[in-house]
Amino acid sequence: MSKLLTNYKAWKESIGDTLIALVINYPANIILLTIAFELELTPFETATAISIIFTIIAIVRKYFVRVYFSKKNQKR
Repeated sequence: MSKLLTNYKAWKESIGDTLIALVINYPANIILLTIAFELELTPFETATAISIIFTIIAIVRKYFVRVYFSKKNQKR
């Protein structure tokens, strides 16, 4: 089997990060779209604002996930 499919730690981190993203991003998306609707933003303004906010969330989330898994993998 190729190294791509057998790197268990990388798969575990990737799946964990994706699940954390889902839990954070789904409610954030509902909240942000509700705010955009209330502020009567255009589709362009809404997409731009949400993209910026999700980029910031993703950077912060990925940092903490990476630090967590680095510490966890060092203990072993």
